[in-house]
Amino acid sequence: MDFLPKELMQGPVQGRNLIGQTFEQNLPAKQTLLVFLRHFGCIFCRECVSDLRDLADSIPAFPPVLFVFPEEVRMGEEFFQRHWPEASAIADPRAGFFGLAGLEDGNFLELAGPEVWGSALRAVAKGNFYGVQGQHLLQMPGAFLVLKDRILWKHKYRHIGDHPDWTKLPGCSPISSENLDPGILPA
Repeated sequence: MDFLPKELMQGPVQGRNLIGQTFEQNLPAKQTLLVFLRHFGCIFCRECVSDLRDLADSIPAFPPVLFVFPEEVRMGEEFFQRHWPEASAIADPRAGFFGLAGLEDGNFLELAGPEVWGSALRAVAKGNFYGVQGQHLLQMPGAFLVLKDRILWKHKYRHIGDHPDWTKLPGCSPISSENLDPGILPA
């Protein structure tokens, strides 16, 4: 079973709609989708937030979402005010939490390979567009379903446009056991 590192859990946080002073205090005592976004100008960051907002609004059992973004708090306020005002999000301008979660910079194929361009067409078809590039342009995204510090599911992005099927998270319909720790039952 994988766990989030203690250094991440005990890290002090700033952001929006947060309920505590540390990372751990912002993870409720139920399954939570922890999503590490790319910079706010990334079309896939925008697609991810839009898709998750739609799912959270339409599926009552969808887990609460906590975003981590590699930008300053002010930029997060502006972005989420436009895209999901109710969202909870942690600012990580130095991308330290990303590193603690095992998320690294991408290589050329992960950032600009043929699969990325195909994924960009999908994102544009949904009404998402590129914006002003932020910092940490090479940073790969990440997604984890957690129960406090336990990782129940994770999505390893093959490239920046790799799009998980969020409806297959434990607790959503249909349920998939892909990447789910067999020792943990969905709540």
